[in-house]
Amino acid sequence: MDEFIAKVESYIEKNKLLPATPLVVGCSGGADSMALLFVLKKICDRSYPETQILVAHVHHGIRDEADQDEKAVSDFCEKLGVPLEVCHADVPAISKETKMSLESAGRKARYDFFSSLCGENGRVAVAHHMEDQAESIAMHIFRGSGMEGLVGMRPQNGRIIRPFLGLHKEEILSFCEKEGIPYCLDATNDDPRYERNAWRTVLFPKIRENTGREPVAALTSLSEHVAAENAYLDELAEKALLEVTDEEGRLSLSALSQVPDPLYRRMLRLLAVKTFGDVVDLEGVHFEAIEEFLRSDGTEGYICLPGGRVAQKHAGSFSFSDAESYEMRGGGYVSGTGFLVSEEDISKEVPISSISGSEMFNFPLSFPQIELRFIEKESQVVYNNLTWFFPRRYLEEATVRTRKEGDRFLRAGSDSTKELRKYMNEVHIPARFRDRVLLVARGSDILWIPGYAHAVGFTDEISRSKCEEQGDICSLSFSERRQTHGKDC
Repeated sequence: MDEFIAKVESYIEKNKLLPATPLVVGCSGGADSMALLFVLKKICDRSYPETQILVAHVHHGIRDEADQDEKAVSDFCEKLGVPLEVCHADVPAISKETKMSLESAGRKARYDFFSSLCGENGRVAVAHHMEDQAESIAMHIFRGSGMEGLVGMRPQNGRIIRPFLGLHKEEILSFCEKEGIPYCLDATNDDPRYERNAWRTVLFPKIRENTGREPVAALTSLSEHVAAENAYLDELAEKALLEVTDEEGRLSLSALSQVPDPLYRRMLRLLAVKTFGDVVDLEGVHFEAIEEFLRSDGTEGYICLPGGRVAQKHAGSFSFSDAESYEMRGGGYVSGTGFLVSEEDISKEVPISSISGSEMFNFPLSFPQIELRFIEKESQVVYNNLTWFFPRRYLEEATVRTRKEGDRFLRAGSDSTKELRKYMNEVHIPARFRDRVLLVARGSDILWIPGYAHAVGFTDEISRSKCEEQGDICSLSFSERRQTHGKDC
């Protein structure tokens, strides 16, 4: 057996990286990932025949040569006899939409795609090596990382495995040359505008030049020295986490408040890994925000995290979830949809007359807050699509609720009444949320859909006089109780 392959297999066995099915191999077309695919195919065929390899390639939509990269990967997969899945991602658009750097947006696109392929039981193999490790540690240090950042990348982090982490780049290039493994060159790898590239092409060479020391060796050695202590603290954090979380992965806020500081953030990171599979886009600043959020007053709220993730407090517990799952469970304002109640509150109904004037009222236990006001002066009128002005006489007749069978809606200014379900379809409210949208109704007549339209009353100066003719004016406002931190929200 080739010495290079034997070295990789020994590393895999030492760190228990295999078996796993499926084994998704992230392959960009570069030397590192093409060599990884070649080596893993050899090792799995001989030692882990039950492991099913699936190659994943992401076309980032940045470089003109990306089509050539995809073809090179496709041809190599065909030669090795392994299946290939390709994702075409518009990384520049993702970067603009999420306000991430191109580097971070590309990484998010890759890992989202990899995770979608490996499922809950599979693993994702990526080709990080010792130089990548040193660059990561350097970046972590200057981002204010703790001990876990000094350890850098681990052989396994959730579903992510790194079989090449004990190899130097030069070893990989030599192996490619020896075995005739084709690979593509990515000119962006030398662009110092990307942080990782700046360390590799500018800062590390300066360190070598001015100190005579090898930064890669120094940083990877630091990683090895810290790893044992870090692993011990992780073991303590893992035990503590098991003691304070329930079977659904919710962490008790009261129990968390008793956790010693050295374990506090570790427990949060471990919970994030258990929930998401990896936390490659969560940095120290995000965990600082989560800690601040958890130590703040109140038992309800949430903060937004990169990658469409949410950290939430609810009913004395804390948990992570993806944003869509959170919206599916909890209440809150969803752009383009309206105010949602939690799934357990769908059948609840609140008469407007039961809401005290000028006091904020929470629709049962959900985030949406409702305020009823009696308008006495013109200066109290503030026009916006989250406030509805209506005649006082509707107080005894109207309720705040979600939709029911037979609901109908006559939009102000329209001549025809529509079934509510048809109207929701026309304004593109997602079907999965329609049963949870808060409405104001009188019997089967919908009077107001906050954020969209009203049937009676007025929300602007044009219709104000009509409302005044019908008697005293009241207003009903919806708002959202929401706690957020950081620019990623």
